[in-house]
Amino acid sequence: MREFVEKMLHSKVEREPVDVSGLPLYLRGLYSLERWTAFGVPFVMAFPIENATVKTMAKHRNTLETALGIPVAFALESATGYRVERMLEAGLAFVATDKQVYLPFLGVALNGGKSHAGGRKQVSIEMLSPQAQRLAIMALYGELDGANVTQAANVLAVAKMTVSRAFDELAAVDPSIIVSEGRRRVLRPDRNKMALWRRLEPYMASPVAREHRLTRVPDVGLPPGGVSALSEISMLQDDPWPTFTATKAQERVLGLATGARNAGFDEPEEPACVVQVLRYEPEPAPGCIVDPLSAILSLPDDMRDDPRVAGEIEYVLNRVLGVDYEGNR
Repeated sequence: MREFVEKMLHSKVEREPVDVSGLPLYLRGLYSLERWTAFGVPFVMAFPIENATVKTMAKHRNTLETALGIPVAFALESATGYRVERMLEAGLAFVATDKQVYLPFLGVALNGGKSHAGGRKQVSIEMLSPQAQRLAIMALYGELDGANVTQAANVLAVAKMTVSRAFDELAAVDPSIIVSEGRRRVLRPDRNKMALWRRLEPYMASPVAREHRLTRVPDVGLPPGGVSALSEISMLQDDPWPTFTATKAQERVLGLATGARNAGFDEPEEPACVVQVLRYEPEPAPGCIVDPLSAILSLPDDMRDDPRVAGEIEYVLNRVLGVDYEGNR
């Protein structure tokens, strides 16, 4: 199987044993595990010893990734077309010998040497565009699952061409997000939202186009952003002044557009508030009044590197992306 993968990737794949001492006993008897490395990215290849349903394999994947700390793919020695489709729908990485290589954490979805994207022209992405990032965040929040281009365009209130390009970008950075169903492309994000975030976050930029440090708080109710947003759903301490988010349209309504300054310029250090103008409309997470993922992305690198802040960010991610994290606080 490794030779097949090397042929499809046109790259050497390193292989070494996996230390299974930290795994639950029941999993040790269900899979033979190997640590593979391709393009410098390590992952575990799990060879099933017994047949299991796709739903069960998804649970096993989550347990293995949590215990081993790297992505997991399944080796399918003899897979039917139906099983391959079910694996794709579930967002499970796999290699079906002589059929398909689906390793989304490598950005690889190959079938007979061709892209799984249905022959569409492939794009090279360094950073997602604002609308593609907004679409990715909505997918991480569990919204738009199964939506096609037209449906997503209606929800985002943008042109279908804009969403089509956003689909192309998402497929380029993680093929597991976009699948072909007949002649339509639809969003099918990985159900393991934390793993999906880890794959997408390197392609996401700060959503802040610019910020205004004001001497008074606007009368218009604006949602909290940045540290203020995160402090509402974590133990992170807010700045002495609140931070709000605004769209570019709200910026104009507030009369802030004239003479706007780019984020990062030296301005008064003790404002009444800070208004961050975002490149896209923020999307509140389910059960929240804030967009925590955009708030995390808006923080400067030195703040995110602070161990205390990093710990609270991890708590927020686990809470928002569906992992019970209360017991670890």
